[in-house]
Amino acid sequence: MSVLREKIFEQKGEGSLKPQNTELGHIEIPVTFTCAQYRDGVIDGTITLIEENHSPYMDLFYTHEDTKFSLCANLDGEELNIESLSIQMDERVKYRDIAFIAEYLKLKHREITSATNKIVCRFDVSNLKSFRTTFEIEKGKVTFFNYEGDIWKDIEIYKKSGITGGVQIELNDKVRLQSIEAYKSLLINKISKILRLASLSQGTYIDWASFELSEQNNEGEYERIYSERKNIRTEFSARHELTPYGDLSNYFKKNFFKYTDNLDTDLGFYFALEWYLESLNRSLLESKYLGLFTVLETFIYRFATTQKPPRIFILVDADFKRFKEKLKNPMKDTLRALSMDTEQRKALYLNLPCLNRYSFKDNLTLFLGYYKIGYSDIIADLGDLINVRDNITHRGISEREFDALIDAYDKLMALVHRIFLALLNYDGKSKYRNWISKHLEIFKKDPNKDW
Repeated sequence: MSVLREKIFEQKGEGSLKPQNTELGHIEIPVTFTCAQYRDGVIDGTITLIEENHSPYMDLFYTHEDTKFSLCANLDGEELNIESLSIQMDERVKYRDIAFIAEYLKLKHREITSATNKIVCRFDVSNLKSFRTTFEIEKGKVTFFNYEGDIWKDIEIYKKSGITGGVQIELNDKVRLQSIEAYKSLLINKISKILRLASLSQGTYIDWASFELSEQNNEGEYERIYSERKNIRTEFSARHELTPYGDLSNYFKKNFFKYTDNLDTDLGFYFALEWYLESLNRSLLESKYLGLFTVLETFIYRFATTQKPPRIFILVDADFKRFKEKLKNPMKDTLRALSMDTEQRKALYLNLPCLNRYSFKDNLTLFLGYYKIGYSDIIADLGDLINVRDNITHRGISEREFDALIDAYDKLMALVHRIFLALLNYDGKSKYRNWISKHLEIFKKDPNKDW
């Protein structure tokens, strides 16, 4: 059996299945169930209809095959909720035993005992490699750990994500909240930020699959009070390590506090990172190139629109209208002299608004200069990278030999890497993997002193 299909969590019992459609919300179906999460992050199980006259329920499943369900149970005083179940109906299942896949599983043991007790949480995460990674955040201490076994071998063989390790967050004494929901909101926000940075470092999509909250009791031991599990993305995640996994502690110490909300709101850092990770998993080189270029476009558009004044249009509307009026008569005379027909003249007039926009190259150069990010050691002319993008977008091909396209892709990747790390102020003594030389080097954001 594949390691990916090993169970890491299992529950069984008796409960009520409810449709999530508002029109069917009054229906409650008594069932027994089994449910488990596996090392590939998938949550699935079976429900068994326990009423003798169960045919109306079968009609419900077949009639509303797209309906999502929720399952509620009380297991020895613990509240279990399995949400957004998709019923898997086919002819191979037993009449009363029906398979399902769930998006979330939530298990509440009890509420917070006291706002003065210490709290620890743990997340199981996918595709993470680490080595003695610990660092401090403003709310406490973070520790990464790996699972033992052949999980990475199975990830490569079966081309799927897998739960490979965990992250523990031990909150300090200053963090004292009143409820599970308050802790959950705080900690999921923190793990999302941590895993984004880890995904950038390891060049693969890293997600959390489980969240467990524990409270310290009077004997000094930690008791689990709440757990939540979710179905994670399971497509294969290629790894393109940007910084060494053995140096993650240093990486987070340098970057965690530099990754502020402003990077997301002003520069679209989160969306740019999503495009970067998604591009790594594409198979067609031209598509990978467009994905990387969208990273640049995300940064440049956000940067341009947050400048004061925004750098989208060169002239304000009123000034550009006057500019176009001044052009009318000279353009008419010139176009008549060139014997251009009506359709050609119309096409030129319709393209006039393009004159009022800053070019992508201008805004890219301004962006790189603003953040003192050098590029001349990577590529002499930024316009060359833009031309490749334009050819692929408008013509469907790069119009370059394969080796030349590889060269352009490598230069674009090197520039994207430098921008990500520079925005996080990764300059100094820290190493990164240079995409062009394929070696670990000390990171420098402006090696040729372009700025």
